[in-house]
Amino acid sequence: MSATEILQERVKQLDEEQATKVLALLDQMPPKTSKPAGERVSGMDKALGYAKKYNHPYKTTAEWMKVLREGEQP
Repeated sequence: MSATEILQERVKQLDEEQATKVLALLDQMPPKTSKPAGERVSGMDKALGYAKKYNHPYKTTAEWMKVLREGEQP
């Protein structure tokens, strides 16, 4: 059951005045929009955006492997 169907069932249980108020509030809410598929950010782009935002230097795979291996040494 979708959220819309659940909401419709709950509104049916209200009296006319209450239902009118709830539906009026719903009409005032802005529609929820999502980005089109072409504009979605991929995982790699998110990582690069995070690095740019917090000014982390970019590392190559070899550099990351070195960091990981250093953490494994006792």
